[in-house]
Amino acid sequence: MADVDCGTCPSTSPLQVVTPEIKDITLTLTDKAQKMLFDVMGSDSNSALLVDVLSGGCSGYKYDLQIIEPVNGEEHFELMYGGIQIFVPKTASSLLDGVEIDYEEKLMGGGFKLNNPNASKSCGCGESFR
Repeated sequence: MADVDCGTCPSTSPLQVVTPEIKDITLTLTDKAQKMLFDVMGSDSNSALLVDVLSGGCSGYKYDLQIIEPVNGEEHFELMYGGIQIFVPKTASSLLDGVEIDYEEKLMGGGFKLNNPNASKSCGCGESFR
C-alpha cells in the first residue's frame, strides 16, 4: 500500500515512544499510613499494596494505590516496609523513587497523600502531579 497525501490534512511528526528510566526505588510510609493499611488489609498475608502512576489528572500523572494479591514477575519492584508488602511497577520507578505515603484525617473523611520529591508541580487536590 502506497503512502497517499491528499494535501488537505496537516502533516504531523511521527509519534515518539519514550522508554521510562528504570531505577532502584526507595519508598516510605508514615506511621499513620502503616496503621491505616494494617486496618484495611488486616492480618491477611495474602494482600499487598500496589503503588503506581497512570496518565491523566490535571497535572499529567495521577497516583494509583490498590490492595492486591502479591504478583510474580520481573516487571515490579517488591519492597517490605513495616511488615507491609509493596509492589511498584519498574516503569513507574523514576516517578515514584523517594515517595512518602502518608494518611491524612480530614473533616469529610480521610485519604492517602503522597509526598513526591520528583514532582515539579502538583494539583490542588493532591492526586496528580507532573
